[in-house]
Amino acid sequence: MSRSELLRWGAGVLVVLASTVIGAWMPRASGPPQVRRIEVKARQYAYDPPTIEVNQGDTVRLKLTSQDVVHGFYLEAYDLQATIMPQSPYVEVSRPSRPEEKPEKLEEVEFVADRTGKFRYRCSHTCGTMHPFMSGELVVKPNRLLGGGVGAFAGMLIAGCLLACVLGNGSGEAAVANSGRSPHAIP
Repeated sequence: MSRSELLRWGAGVLVVLASTVIGAWMPRASGPPQVRRIEVKARQYAYDPPTIEVNQGDTVRLKLTSQDVVHGFYLEAYDLQATIMPQSPYVEVSRPSRPEEKPEKLEEVEFVADRTGKFRYRCSHTCGTMHPFMSGELVVKPNRLLGGGVGAFAGMLIAGCLLACVLGNGSGEAAVANSGRSPHAIP
């Protein structure tokens, strides 16, 4: 094997290895939107879990329960207000921007996480002396499935083109040499 062929093979191997390493370090795609059922337990003066993480586009279904007294759940970014009664499987859900509408009694609060970012939720019923500090956070992560898929396809396409250019010298001589014909012969 000549030195130039060895260099071409080495460059091809390096391209494949570099693509593999870059792919391993890329942020993982979060997948298609899905339904997330999360139980949120309210107690004086905290929510459990204190942080809820979902992906953009997910349908979020919250099962809200109170372990002690009447609590509220106010998520301003999604215009959502719920009253949580102790020992009750139902919550009263309303939209603060629509005060004319009557609250609904539901077992779960549902919304679509359509905006990325961090959103604070807090207790909206005075539940004791530390009530102002009863809050939690909704984290909506971007859904990178489409971008990740397009990026992976483009990376493989570029790597394939580079590999073809590196392994062949671009003149087609490698294909002709394998055919047993002279590169200058007329077909």
